[in-house]
Amino acid sequence: MTELTPDQKLAALFAEQAAPARDPVFCAEVMQRVARRRAWARVGTAAPWAGVAGLLAWALQPVLGPSMAAVADSLVLPAAILGGTGILLAVSLMGARRLAR
Repeated sequence: MTELTPDQKLAALFAEQAAPARDPVFCAEVMQRVARRRAWARVGTAAPWAGVAGLLAWALQPVLGPSMAAVADSLVLPAAILGGTGILLAVSLMGARRLAR
């Protein structure tokens, strides 16, 4: 029998352990980065429109203010319910993410 050199031993070891065709962890990290980049792009495109809507609401406030006061009073309870539901949903999603780790 011939004895293998250290280089031949390493080559034989690496030949047995071929890299997988797809690495699921790498794919998941890449998809997460792409999703994050798309989310920031959406926020970036929506921010100017939100600014325009805010300026428009500020400019129309003297005209629409008195009529909107009555509507605002009637929307306090539904807004509180929606806000509470949103907070509960956000807290439950954060808890689920922690438990999934």
